Amino acid sequence: MIEIGQLLRQARESKDLSLADVEADTRIRQRYLNALESGDWDELPNPVAARGFLRRYATYLGLDPAELVAQFDEQVALAPAPTAPANASENSASDYRPIDLDIYGAATRRPRILRRILGFLLLLIPLAILVYLLFAYGFPYLRGRADGGENITATVELPPEGQAPGAPIIGETPTATAPPPTEEGSAPLPATFTPTSTTGPTDTPTITPSPTLTPTPAEAIRLRVVVTSTTWLRVVTDGQVQVESLVDPGFDQEFVAYKILEFLTGNAGGVKLTLDGTPMPPLGDIGEIVVFDWEIQDGQVVEITPTPLPTPSATVETTTTPEPTGTPAPGG
Repeated sequence: MIEIGQLLRQARESKDLSLADVEADTRIRQRYLNALESGDWDELPNPVAARGFLRRYATYLGLDPAELVAQFDEQVALAPAPTAPANASENSASDYRPIDLDIYGAATRRPRILRRILGFLLLLIPLAILVYLLFAYGFPYLRGRADGGENITATVELPPEGQAPGAPIIGETPTATAPPPTEEGSAPLPATFTPTSTTGPTDTPTITPSPTLTPTPAEAIRLRVVVTSTTWLRVVTDGQVQVESLVDPGFDQEFVAYKILEFLTGNAGGVKLTLDGTPMPPLGDIGEIVVFDWEIQDGQVVEITPTPLPTPSATVETTTTPEPTGTPAPGG
């Protein structure tokens, strides 16, 4: 008869399994598996645990567990009982070894299966939601893009400008239709015109509307000042005085205002102005005082009436010569 350990080892090796593989599947430590295969029953915790390990190991390898357990009982019964040492009571606490029994092996498999089923359901729910959204929104959107995304818009053809509604279309000849006869004494009905198509193709003129030019709203007032002759110059932008002094020829500067721009020169013939890129006409003669005020109104640069300059008050002293008094001498 083949030994139990040898039979177990042959069955394991025929399946190309290692002790580590068997330990991972059966939850039996490798030291106990090695003891079962070598027949070293003393390495097992006790006969009850040894029978449980042997039954589980045999079932895992596809052997008859009842036959192997019966053979194990015969070998254990023939083996001499170990003699207890004299100081067994003293060493009982130190010889205690916990028994590694997989009592809850079947119970732990059920929660594992339940966890797998629950994880599968949790994965299936988002997938179902994704499929629903795809069928509800994705496919209609893709079909619309495949059709070119063109929308059918109803259009109404209006008659050309200057032509009354209901007038005959160009290319058709109106035909007068006589009114039906009326009774005596009643007013005759006006003749109705029915348009009839002329033979042959006709050219229908195409009226192209002229584009309407919309002026661009002005955002700032830009004034370029070029001085050709010495002059007194004063420029104020949005309330800030930029220049207020006597300026020599060669002065060339651009001023920008966003609300109002004030300009004053004491020598109109020696200054050239360019407003928003457009040169202005000559301002005046040499030595002439010129004042301009520009303001942005409704997006347009508008010239406003300048504030009159204060005129200095002249004090006129009047000297009165007293007339001589007295009686002229007679005879002069």
